[in-house]
Amino acid sequence: MNILLNPTYFANILHWCALVKSNQVSFEVCDSYQKQTYRNRTHIYSANGTLALSIPVVYSQNNRQMYRDIEIYNNDKWQNVHWKSLISAYGASPFFEFYKDSLEKIYLKKYTDLTKFNFDIINLIFEWIEIEIKSELSKGYNIWYENSLDLRKNIENKRCTSSENIRYRQVFSNKNGFLNDLSIMDLIFNEGPNSISYLK
Repeated sequence: MNILLNPTYFANILHWCALVKSNQVSFEVCDSYQKQTYRNRTHIYSANGTLALSIPVVYSQNNRQMYRDIEIYNNDKWQNVHWKSLISAYGASPFFEFYKDSLEKIYLKKYTDLTKFNFDIINLIFEWIEIEIKSELSKGYNIWYENSLDLRKNIENKRCTSSENIRYRQVFSNKNGFLNDLSIMDLIFNEGPNSISYLK
């Protein structure tokens, strides 16, 4: 089945479950950019519980901008902050060591284009879980697509979801319990090569 998704910043586990179970994905890049969505934010498991990481962007509410035109605001040292947060959160996880070098390259590279950054992340996850999926980019915005499962609303930044992940070991679960539907990184750093079986 073809699915319709937005490219997001280290998307959550349910997003990746849908992606892995599809045989083709259409990435929506022509919709209007909205603030406070998963386009530029993700949630990880820190020592104190859920931690939101947000990429600062240049955004004008007076001028409707397409997602594909959004630029990253690089005056803040956000990449350094996010990288240190990931080391703090997952440095003790079973598989972080196996992935950290390729991940660090992403955070050392300077990006101006949000969608380019997100697609580099998506391709990195494809490499990590060793899958290939046919994909295409939208060429214009449509409200409805025939023969596609439309999951574009999944990018809304809601910390509650009606779907529960099957539990897996998390670094700080002894302290804070199991946290549901975090970034795909949380699954991969804790489950490693078993992540693909989990997602299926």
